[in-house]
Amino acid sequence: MEQDVQQLAAELKQRLEADASILGDFQALLQYLPDCEYELISFMVAQNVWKGFIPPPPTGYKKGDGTVDLGLILYWLNNPLLIDQSMFSPHEKLLFDALIIILDLSLPSSQMTTVNADFFKTNELIYTDGSVLSTKQWATYDQGWLVAVLNLLQSTIYDLWYWGPTLPTTPPPVIQLNKISTGTVKLAVIGDCGTGDYTLQRIMQSIYKEKPDYILHVGDVYYAGTPTANGPHGDKFFFPGEETSNLNFFWPPDYKGRSFTLNSNHEMYSGAIGYFNDALDAANGGVNSLFSAQKGSSYFVLKMGDWVLLGLDSAYQASTTDAFMTGSIGSPTDVQTKFLQQYRPNPAKTILFTHHNGFEPDLSAVSPLWAEIRNALGGDPYAWYWGHVHNGLVYKSPVAIPYAAPSFTTKTYARCLGHAALPYGPIKPPPYGQIVWQEPNLKPNGKELYNGWAMLTFTLNNGNVTNIREDFYDLSRVPPVFSNYIYSTREE
Repeated sequence: MEQDVQQLAAELKQRLEADASILGDFQALLQYLPDCEYELISFMVAQNVWKGFIPPPPTGYKKGDGTVDLGLILYWLNNPLLIDQSMFSPHEKLLFDALIIILDLSLPSSQMTTVNADFFKTNELIYTDGSVLSTKQWATYDQGWLVAVLNLLQSTIYDLWYWGPTLPTTPPPVIQLNKISTGTVKLAVIGDCGTGDYTLQRIMQSIYKEKPDYILHVGDVYYAGTPTANGPHGDKFFFPGEETSNLNFFWPPDYKGRSFTLNSNHEMYSGAIGYFNDALDAANGGVNSLFSAQKGSSYFVLKMGDWVLLGLDSAYQASTTDAFMTGSIGSPTDVQTKFLQQYRPNPAKTILFTHHNGFEPDLSAVSPLWAEIRNALGGDPYAWYWGHVHNGLVYKSPVAIPYAAPSFTTKTYARCLGHAALPYGPIKPPPYGQIVWQEPNLKPNGKELYNGWAMLTFTLNNGNVTNIREDFYDLSRVPPVFSNYIYSTREE
C-alpha cells in the first residue's frame, strides 16, 4: 500500500511539473485558502469567541478576498490526522494519502488553532449570509466539504474539466413552455437542493403537491456532484456517484422533459463530469435524462408567450483559483455571450436564472457577473433568480448599492432561493430596507430557518403574459409564506 501511495504521489508531482498552467492553478488555489481562513478568524474575533492571540492577516489580504465557507480547509490539510478518514474507501484513502504528500510541498501554514477550530464541534454561529458555522452534517464545517475541495484538487491536477477550459459548444435549445393548467403556466424554482436526504425528499413532496407544470433547479449537488465510479474518470474522485444518488434519484420521474437544472460551483469541483454525463446525458443529446429538454446543454432559453426565461451556466467559465465561488459567463467572445448577442432577447421581458448571485446578500458588493450579464443582454434583466447563497431573500426594486465602486442601482427584481436543503439562518438586513422579505420561520432549535422553494405563475392572454406572480413556500406549512406580483398588466 505504501508503495502504491508513493507511486501515485509521483504521478501527481509529474503532472504538476509538466504543465505550468496546471501548476499555476493548483498553487493559486492553495494560496486562496489563507484568505478564507482569515475571513473565519475575523468573524470569530468580531463575535467575541476567538481564544488567544489574534494573528495578523495574510500578506495583501483585504476583507472579502476569501470565503468563510473554506475557513477550516487549510487547518485540516495542515493537520491530516484530524480528518475523519473512516469516510474513505480503501481506494479513496490511497488518493488522499497521495494528495497529502503533494500538498506538503506547497501548502501554506495555518493560523487556526485547535481550541478555536474545536469551538465548532459544540457551538454554532450564524454567519452574515445566514450560513451555519458548525461541524454537523451539511453545516459549513462538515468535513464533507473538505472532500469537495479534495475533488477540486483532483480535477485541477488531472485537468478533468468535462470539455476542457471552455464551455461545450452544444447549441442551447429554445423551448416553448405550454399551458398545461388552463390559462397559466406554473414553474417551480428550487436552489441548492442536491443533498439526497430527508430534507430534499420533503422539498420535492412540497413541490409535487402544488402541481407545477415545470421544475427548474438553479444548481448545486453535494458535495461535488461526482460522476459514477464506473463512468469517465470516476476512479479519480472521492465519493463517486453523487450526481445520480443526490439529485436524479430524488427527482420526480413524471417530470422528465419538463425539468431543467443548471451547473454550479460544487458540480465544477468534479469537473462538471457528473453534471454533463449523469444529469444531462450530454453525449446522447439528453435522450435518457430527466432533463432531456436541455438536449445536453448547460444553458437554455424557455419561451413563455412574449417573455424569455433564460437559464445560464455561471459556473463553467468561473475560476478554479477561488474555487468557482464567483460566477462568470465568460468573456465577450465565449459561447454564451455570443449566443445572447445573436439571439438578442429583450432585457425588459427576460427573467434570468443562474446558480451564482449577482450581488452579495448584505449588498456589500456587486459580483463581476452582473456586468457580464448586462453587457451580454444589452441591459439588466427584468428579474433574476439565483442560488449559491443558502438563504431565501427578496430584494426591493429598484435596489441600490451606494458604496459600490462605482455606485450601483438596478430595477431588476432580484431574488435568492438557495435555501432548499442546507441549514441556514437569518441574515442581518442591509440598510435602507432593501430586503423586502426573508424567510421568517425558525425551526424549533431557534437559530435555523425552514428550507423552501419558489413558484412562478404566468398568466397568459392571446399568447402574451399579463401577470407574473411569485410565491415562496417553506416546510413549516402548506400555504405560501410570501406572495407578490412582479409583473401585471391588469387586475386578476
